[in-house]
Amino acid sequence: MAICPFAIQKIISGPSGPFTGGPFKIVHHTTEGGTAQGAFNAFSANRSDPHFTVDATAIFQHIDTGLGARALRNAPGGVETNRDSAIQIEVVGFAHRPKTKPTLRNVARLCRWLEQTHAIAKTWPNGPPRPANNGHDPGGHNRNAQNWDTKSGHYGHCHVPENTHWDPAYTGDEVAFLMAFDPDAGGLEGPDAFPSIVEDDPGLSEAVSQMPDHHKVD
Repeated sequence: MAICPFAIQKIISGPSGPFTGGPFKIVHHTTEGGTAQGAFNAFSANRSDPHFTVDATAIFQHIDTGLGARALRNAPGGVETNRDSAIQIEVVGFAHRPKTKPTLRNVARLCRWLEQTHAIAKTWPNGPPRPANNGHDPGGHNRNAQNWDTKSGHYGHCHVPENTHWDPAYTGDEVAFLMAFDPDAGGLEGPDAFPSIVEDDPGLSEAVSQMPDHHKVD
């Protein structure tokens, strides 16, 4: 079990139960909303808590990483999802919009801690997420159930068996930055580093999701 030392602790619905097996993995979501508080309200209403919520200014922990979260659909009779040693991160933002550097720095910082704490591989077993296509689901997501159940690493919500959502839709540069950035190692902060990644998204708080059923996990 683990509590992140630099996260703000905020319990909402509690865990889904103990993990049942599988190698530890990180699952990246987007909240499909513009604020952390809006995400907290949705988690409470739908009992759909992740382990962490991350925005440009803070990292919030809702569930101990030794217990299952609630942000994935789990069909009866199939592979386990929430309780297959899946540590889930909800990134405040939208699949169809850019993720900002401050937010990605916080996500990367959390990922480096999770990788070290739970021996999580720094790979994407089902490939990197596919970016949005003209603001919509690009399709073609790899939801290989055998990889999910047997391979440690990073997965998008778009890679999880029995799930239909297409977040986080990171771009290639967003994936590269997320996997390379390490606050303890420095670098990646020069003016020419990943210029395609924005510092701010002024329209974030007014944006509307292209995935209106995102919080339905039952």
